[in-house]
Amino acid sequence: MNKQQLLELLKAEGFSDDILNAFENVRREDFISEELKKYAYENEPLPIGEGATISQPYTIAFMLELLELDRIKLLTNNKNISSFQNKMRDNESKIWKSNLQEELGEQEQGDNKIKVLEIGSGSGYVLALINELFALQKIDADIYGVEINKELVQKSKLILREFKNIEIINSDGKIGLKEHSPFDRILVSAAFDEMPTWLFGQLNDNGILVVPVKNSIFQIKKINGEIFKKEFEGFVFVGMR
Repeated sequence: MNKQQLLELLKAEGFSDDILNAFENVRREDFISEELKKYAYENEPLPIGEGATISQPYTIAFMLELLELDRIKLLTNNKNISSFQNKMRDNESKIWKSNLQEELGEQEQGDNKIKVLEIGSGSGYVLALINELFALQKIDADIYGVEINKELVQKSKLILREFKNIEIINSDGKIGLKEHSPFDRILVSAAFDEMPTWLFGQLNDNGILVVPVKNSIFQIKKINGEIFKKEFEGFVFVGMR
């Protein structure tokens, strides 16, 4: 299967145009070894060494769809408006000297940036896809990857070195990345044996966690402090190490 055939397959499965464009723009062959490049666009997982794999494209697309990254722009606007309203309360004189658009522009460069975490970032391929999805929407985001294997961290850092907004950390992803939390989206790319409820606390309100548990993928939404779950069965993942 070549790239165009893979894109046609994903299109037939009903994935969004943004996801299709991200898969078209990010070269999967850059994230695998030379001898496997001829299989780069097969719809199957491929080994990347150290007992890890680069996941099946369909599975990646499915998980990215569950992350609802196409709704991030709305989340960004809501954050900015909320921050603006707080400024109105805290400093009326400043508000009289500026307008809403100026304030929103300032906030987009401030502390209200979208933050995304991938646990088990492996080759870095999914990090690149997430980054491309934000680029397509013209949204600045801080993207973090956590990978326990030092060699995979070094390789993925090299491949993604031009993207200054992507930080890959050599750490045990099972515990998340509390020092950079809360996150607007968390994606887990290896399977837990049980639901990692401790990650709920690292989600922003209105945040989404997508996580494999055994042979199911769960979409977890945090809305007004409450947790809502959806389960999708029938998947196979490398286990969380």
